[in-house]
Amino acid sequence: MPALEGRSVGELLLDSDLLVREVLMDTTLMDGRVMLRTWGEVVEAAADLWRAFPKSSLSAAHSERREVGLMERLETMNADLMKAARRRQWPGTGPADERLITVCENLTIAAELLPRRRTDVRPMRPEVEADLDAAKARLMHVLYVGAHGVQVALNRDLRDLAVAPAAKRAALPAESLKRTVEARDRVAAFEQLAGAYVSGTFPAALDGEYKPGAEPDRLRQALASWDIQAHRALVGTPTAATMMLIAQTQGHTAFASQTLLRAAAETGSVEPGQYRTRLAPALESAQASWVGLATTWAQLAPQRGRRVGPDLVLAANEIRAAMLEIIHERTGVASVETLAATVDLKRVAQTLQLGLATSTDLAYALREATAAPHLLASARGVNAIAMALEARGSNGNVSTEAWVRPVDHAQDRPIALPDMVRDSLTRAADQVTQAVKTAAGAAAFVSAPEGILAARTFARHSDSSAPCRPGGGNKRPTPSLVAINATPSVQGRTEGVARRR
Repeated sequence: MPALEGRSVGELLLDSDLLVREVLMDTTLMDGRVMLRTWGEVVEAAADLWRAFPKSSLSAAHSERREVGLMERLETMNADLMKAARRRQWPGTGPADERLITVCENLTIAAELLPRRRTDVRPMRPEVEADLDAAKARLMHVLYVGAHGVQVALNRDLRDLAVAPAAKRAALPAESLKRTVEARDRVAAFEQLAGAYVSGTFPAALDGEYKPGAEPDRLRQALASWDIQAHRALVGTPTAATMMLIAQTQGHTAFASQTLLRAAAETGSVEPGQYRTRLAPALESAQASWVGLATTWAQLAPQRGRRVGPDLVLAANEIRAAMLEIIHERTGVASVETLAATVDLKRVAQTLQLGLATSTDLAYALREATAAPHLLASARGVNAIAMALEARGSNGNVSTEAWVRPVDHAQDRPIALPDMVRDSLTRAADQVTQAVKTAAGAAAFVSAPEGILAARTFARHSDSSAPCRPGGGNKRPTPSLVAINATPSVQGRTEGVARRR
């Protein structure tokens, strides 16, 4: 896997950080038992990565006291919790949380990318020490936010148990309520210990994080690779998980496109008026449509067997990393000034315009795949969506027939889509297609020569063939970040924290 992975250690850490934040935002997918089963593996992977980090060249007397024994304590707390969970009926066996599994995989790959380096032979330079501190702060923030997410999910389970019918509570293991409270409290203690480190390092330590300049052709190559792999996945035998990943990735891409094209408009790299009046609303509509479709497919993707083809996953990871490499700065979205200073916004805008054009065909392909008779979905998700659609109908929820068989619902088996659910998904796919078509059409105007703009809009007339852009926007200043040379360090493709492999 690491040989195929195109992301650096720094990018893997950032992706993990953003994933655990998404867990907190997407409460509809929270299940305390499922998340607790997976959480132990995340902590173990984080501990392996912490040990793989090069040792600080500072003496023990001058090292930060907050690091001493911290990861060992967290690892011990996690081991005790997992051991107790395995001995009891609750949380029991079952599916894992795919988001936390992805975090676990990211941290495992990151640990394998880091080389072993003897710091007693070659001490670290100050800038490398700062980057190492930033990597540790980012990793501990992953554990802190992740633990909070697990705790929130367990609290939600407790609230559901409190209002559940007596018959449902009787069907659960006898000590489920007691064990849920115990797990919640122990995860809260873990969160508090990790939070003590985070409060003293995050986000201040990220000021020392080394971030190389964005590679000029990475985004273009990532978009092309994603387009190929997504089409291949849809032409084959797509699953609900495949549809979910494609819609999610398109939603992420639409958000990044908004950020970059807005910066391009504000700096004159594209035509500002056309962006504000036509492209900006179209991009917002396209993103909302993709996110809505992704949410629906997430509900329909069974908890068991959500894994999709590795080539599609790698392409999705790469396009996400290529976007974040440009738009993300420390803890949030980069400012317009930072974007203008680090990338050629006119060139990026042209790449994104082409990406919007090709995404129209991808939207059509996804709509066609929705009609495939072999497409299966979660029995519980199908039942929930069918009941909601029926309730919104003209006669209300008056059906006396079950949408799924009880045994399929109990085990959440993959089942065929009922016509009503498939029709609803087709309408949602139609909405996405129309929104993407509109955005692609609007994007064609923002960098068109003034004469063509005038002819198309009937607003002004000009025979100029020069792009409508103030001068000076093509320059790409040298980044002001610390330049790291080839000396072995915790950064870099060979060293592993910041540069791509």
